[in-house]
Amino acid sequence: MIATWRPSLRRTLLTNLVAPAIVLAVVLGIGGMVLIHRVVETTHDRLLDGSVLAIAERVGVEDGELTVDLPQVALGMLESQSHDSIFYSVTYLGELVTGYKDLPLSGFDHLKAGETGHRDGEYRGKPVRIGAQARQVYGRPGPVLVAVAETVQARRAVEREMLAGLAVLEAGLIGLVALLGWYAVERGLRPLGELKQEIDARGIQGGPNLSPLDLSRVPQEALAPAIAVNSLLQRLDLAIELIRRFTADASHQMRTPLAILRTHLDLVRRLGSDTPAGQSALGEVDNAINRLERLLRQLVTLARADEQSIAQPAVENVDLNGIAFNVLSERAPQAFARDIDVQFDRFESPALIPGNSVLIGELLANLIDNAIRYNRAGGMVLVRTVVDPAVARVEVEDTGPGIPAAHLSRVFERFYRIPMTNGPDGSGLGLAIVKALSDRLGAQIVLSPGAEGRGLLVSVSFPLAKHDSESSS
Repeated sequence: MIATWRPSLRRTLLTNLVAPAIVLAVVLGIGGMVLIHRVVETTHDRLLDGSVLAIAERVGVEDGELTVDLPQVALGMLESQSHDSIFYSVTYLGELVTGYKDLPLSGFDHLKAGETGHRDGEYRGKPVRIGAQARQVYGRPGPVLVAVAETVQARRAVEREMLAGLAVLEAGLIGLVALLGWYAVERGLRPLGELKQEIDARGIQGGPNLSPLDLSRVPQEALAPAIAVNSLLQRLDLAIELIRRFTADASHQMRTPLAILRTHLDLVRRLGSDTPAGQSALGEVDNAINRLERLLRQLVTLARADEQSIAQPAVENVDLNGIAFNVLSERAPQAFARDIDVQFDRFESPALIPGNSVLIGELLANLIDNAIRYNRAGGMVLVRTVVDPAVARVEVEDTGPGIPAAHLSRVFERFYRIPMTNGPDGSGLGLAIVKALSDRLGAQIVLSPGAEGRGLLVSVSFPLAKHDSESSS
């Protein structure tokens, strides 16, 4: 199995902390190298100048000749510092007075009396540092040039020692920054680790624990994803609850139709399908199957309505006129079979509302189905669309028995049935589905008596699409 590289927040934070420290250490190291070189050169040049000055002060004239009483201290100042080789020369007008004749003195010709100069050079195959001073001697018109050269082993050794110390210091600094950075990152990420442990500790033994996570110690930077996790847990808990509810509802509501089916099938087996009693039992079996089919369809519709309360459905501007007409056309054969007149009174222009056409269609289908199912033979179902300044409204009116005022407060409850002597059997889900869908769509539903106090008038109001409301105003 090939391991997949994943980005690490801990690694990223440590890199962002240590990388600038390394860059800073490199910059400081380069600056330190330059500074160390200048300090070492300046310090050794001063010692070199001391030797030059000590020799220059002992230059004199005796019997018309230049003489140099070379003091041991002049070269001893340099010899005591290291094992470097020391060379010197005293010249006058290019002629050697004493010292090493081949010592390179080019570059010092411009020195005036009392001036001191330095330069790097090479002598006898070794790099040297040369210091020189032009000295005015009494009785001579031109200056005497006194030069001292030393090899640079001591200088480089001091530089290496100081650079090594600087490198150790910077390495320690980088290590300290890395250690402190690691500690800071670990401490900063500790709440996330605790959050992970809390999530991992939630096993499924005894049922999943979907209660919200404790966000009191979650840092601000991680609060948004933690809130999203809580929202996901809440939706998951609701989804599981909906599954439980659907299972319980289905098992409870299907028990009666299945018992009826079993009873009548037993009758058919005992009496035979060709007897009048057997034929009647087969008719009851057919009715029970139809009721069971309708019950399952309503349970599925209700479950879908509950599901939409978790998932956000696609919303678009839809024409309420068109949806109402299509649903009524689909239900018309059912009405005609019972000799029920169907009428559609539509608004003259498109009634655009924001919503989901499938959910709106399900809502209207249940309203019209109820209006037909509980209507009287030879009755009427009227579907009307109305547009007010702020809302679009669809009304479904029937000429059935209506709903007594005492039951209006409970008809939207699941499986609530109004006691009826001669009415059709129902599951008590029709208006519950309508209520669930209207809540999901942000619609308002009102129940009232129909025309002349007969039947039932169901009015569902939807907010208008924005451009419709603007044009109406």
